[in-house]
Amino acid sequence: MGREDPWLARIEDTQGRVHGAGTMLDGEYVLTCAHVVEEAIDAGRGADREVRVRIAGHPDDAYPATVVESCWQPPLPDQRGDVAILALRSAVPGAPRARIRRTWQHDEIVRIFGFPAGTDNGQLASAKIASYDFTGERIQLDAVLEQRVDRGFSGAAALAASGEILGVIAVVRAPLAESSWMIAVRTLYKYASAVLDGHLAGRPSQVAPGDWPSPQVPEVLNDPVQLALTRHLVGWLASGGSGGVCAIGGGGAVALTSRLVGLTVPGYRRAAPDETVSGAPPGTVPQLGEVDAAVDATGRTTEQVAEQLAESLSLLTDRATDDLFHQLAELGSPIVVVVNAVDLAADPGELYYRLLEPIAARASSIGVRLLLAYHGDPPRYVRSAVAASLGGPAALAPPHGRHGGTTQVGRRLDRLDRLVEEVETAEGDARVCRDHVAPRILGTPPPQVAGAAALAVRLRVLRDTGSAAAGSTLRGWLLRELDACEEAAARSLVRARRLHAECTALLARRNRARGRLEAYRSEAAARGLIENLGESYEAARRLLYSGGCDLPLAELRVEEYHRAVRREIDGRQA
Repeated sequence: MGREDPWLARIEDTQGRVHGAGTMLDGEYVLTCAHVVEEAIDAGRGADREVRVRIAGHPDDAYPATVVESCWQPPLPDQRGDVAILALRSAVPGAPRARIRRTWQHDEIVRIFGFPAGTDNGQLASAKIASYDFTGERIQLDAVLEQRVDRGFSGAAALAASGEILGVIAVVRAPLAESSWMIAVRTLYKYASAVLDGHLAGRPSQVAPGDWPSPQVPEVLNDPVQLALTRHLVGWLASGGSGGVCAIGGGGAVALTSRLVGLTVPGYRRAAPDETVSGAPPGTVPQLGEVDAAVDATGRTTEQVAEQLAESLSLLTDRATDDLFHQLAELGSPIVVVVNAVDLAADPGELYYRLLEPIAARASSIGVRLLLAYHGDPPRYVRSAVAASLGGPAALAPPHGRHGGTTQVGRRLDRLDRLVEEVETAEGDARVCRDHVAPRILGTPPPQVAGAAALAVRLRVLRDTGSAAAGSTLRGWLLRELDACEEAAARSLVRARRLHAECTALLARRNRARGRLEAYRSEAAARGLIENLGESYEAARRLLYSGGCDLPLAELRVEEYHRAVRREIDGRQA
């Protein structure tokens, strides 16, 4: 193992029998799987749920250890949970402090040191990171060498080349299986943040816990609109599936976002008043560690925001401003990124167009959930991704024009529900079509910021506040938001269909050019002219059949070949 690696541990029962592996987090704590600890306790019949831990480099010393109750989650159904941290009765001197990385790259190689049957002194294996499983708590590892991750590796850390912990081995389906599964760091953090928080290689938020504003519970959660928005943003950030973008703005949006992000940070949550967490309305408290990177943009330059996001995600910071999207695309999804107070950045327009727009336009494809919050209303360039515009007191006045009773509002919401489903389908089709065409043809229309994720959140907020708005000052806000949501959904549907049509037309145009080229070649072959015109034909063919086709140039080469064929034919006939 490398010099930067944390110390290895072997989990034994009180009789000295080996049950699995673990990793020293520091001189006091050991990270492993709950089922390994349970097996050791049951087999050893030790008092006080005690096990023994042997540390690499200290093979003659068996350290008594017990479970840290706040960091204990036995296995749950559907391959979830199974996290344990052990506290040694006496500290191990000189142990390095382990570093844990929340993010990983597709096909990244990890090293695992475990104790399969017959190898009590351990064995090293390597694997390649594949993808999250269905529940999102496990990550599949595929074998890369003859030595497989086998039974006996449970509880071992999966280490990056730099020695950072990327997960803990939990499941091996069968002996010498091609695949195994590790517990993701976000899952470890979910169940054991009390100890693990101090070991993260990149801080999710660059704001120190003491600098967070205290949660404004009355202002945020006693308002029915902000309560509904908070609930549905929490659900969206935690959801599976593809990524997307949500922008919120107006009164309270920044405070709402600050509270939401803060409650994902253990230090902030522990310091918050009890009613902030235990007394909060259902669905308004996010999971610990739910946000991977967050930054308050107030007064910051685009470069500073990019560097802070990259640092939180353990990415390269020296080229973050112009390369953050490409680095994000290499990470295993889902990734949750929050930028608060976007309109208070040193240059909000540059921040969006240079840094955030490339991520926003591809968020659905790369599995990034991007939440943007504004003090004022979100600007026009992000209006397709607005999840709520909270507005101020003026927004509460009933709008001019159609008002509609409760029944009519309900019907409009039902129609909007169907329209949002259409948008989601159309945007998905357009995204697949563009992803197919873009590598093949230059000049493919740029990707667009998808609106489906934000529209779905916006619609749920409207439904939740619909009953509360009847006969209240909220009615004006509801009708304005309903108008805006209908307009945004219709606009998103048109944009998605147009993108699909434009990409399809480019592909059809290239295929027609291919067809003409082959027809002209057949005409040349019928007259024995292929060898004479081979260079002209190949010039056109190379453009049409290579990636990144310059279509206008290719069409020009096809016509040049056609004219050359006609000249040769006409010359022979003369």
